Amino acid sequence: MPRLKADKILRRFGGLIAVNNLSFTVGKDEILGIIGPNGAGKTTVINLIAGTLPVNKGSITFRDEDITKYPAHIRTQKGVARTFQIVRPLKDFTALENIMVGALFGKGNKLNEARKKSLEICELLKLKNVNKNVDELTVLELKKIELGRALASDPKLLFLDEIMAGLNSEETWELIEIVKGVQKTDISICVVEHIMKVVKELTDRVIVLDRGQIIAQGPYSEVSQQQNVIAAYLGEEE
Repeated sequence: MPRLKADKILRRFGGLIAVNNLSFTVGKDEILGIIGPNGAGKTTVINLIAGTLPVNKGSITFRDEDITKYPAHIRTQKGVARTFQIVRPLKDFTALENIMVGALFGKGNKLNEARKKSLEICELLKLKNVNKNVDELTVLELKKIELGRALASDPKLLFLDEIMAGLNSEETWELIEIVKGVQKTDISICVVEHIMKVVKELTDRVIVLDRGQIIAQGPYSEVSQQQNVIAAYLGEEE
């Protein structure tokens, strides 16, 4: 059984259909890429699965449980986590304290447990300046905090929403290796990304969205050669 199954989910915004009867699965320990042009519905899909937006139709099953009507905080407790495109760390908090928020409020750990868990995550992320205020940190370190806060809730499914944006090439490769390490901890990952080298390097499989529907899916090496994908998306990157 897949870890996640979205079955014919639909989301309207007034007269606009952002996600149109979309069905897809995410397997255990799989890294799935979700790509497509701006406005294709990628971030809306994350919001629907994470529970920050309700579906108008369809169902979402996570670990054999129907979570379609669960609010976001319950889905987090069940094991669904996500990062955001725009990193918004808590000001006047250290790097470690920001990650602890995920353990305290996402997972419900006690303070000592949250600190221990968060320090372990910092090691996984190779985040050294744990006691520095976020105002003193680099863009890469802030990205690591965003990822760490999501990991602190102990997810089994993690959505990464353009987490590589704004990084230079060296920083991107460092974060790619970190994400690969995260996958080995029994976490399924969905990567929404515009940087194709990241998608190519990280994913086991991709789905390509256009106007809220899947127009292609399979390994990136195959999908990237399909003419409809080139016309709808990849061609505009050249």
